[in-house]
Amino acid sequence: MILVVDFNVVFSALVTRGKSRFVFELNDILDKFEFISTQYMYSEMDNNLDRLTSISKLSKEEILEVLEFIKGYVEIIPFKVFEDKAKEAVSISPDLKGAPYVALSLKFDCKIFSGDKGLKKALPDKVLTPSEAWDFLLDKDFTK
Repeated sequence: MILVVDFNVVFSALVTRGKSRFVFELNDILDKFEFISTQYMYSEMDNNLDRLTSISKLSKEEILEVLEFIKGYVEIIPFKVFEDKAKEAVSISPDLKGAPYVALSLKFDCKIFSGDKGLKKALPDKVLTPSEAWDFLLDKDFTK
């Protein structure tokens, strides 16, 4: 199953050892998800690096280790591949920050792996939360 990775779950994985991080780690073993994202995810990461290091419960070394691990499993798709979905994405995304992820999910007809509550509320069938992804990986009463 292809999942578009939203910056929200990467940020969470770099702040604490929670479900977002565990989904990446368990998928490394079970290989049920193919993670893709946009270059925008890395731009968001760069813009939030100071904030991340100031609130993370992880050491700087752990942050860098987890970041490299996640980067190794997320294929970055160039904007030109999904730019034809950008206008539609802007019209249905709850905010502009989510639009690139929505556009990519529209192009690949897949869900977005995100903990963004606004995005989940606006597009409930398009968003897979960390808890839902965890349940899917463990084959717990998961319904699409």
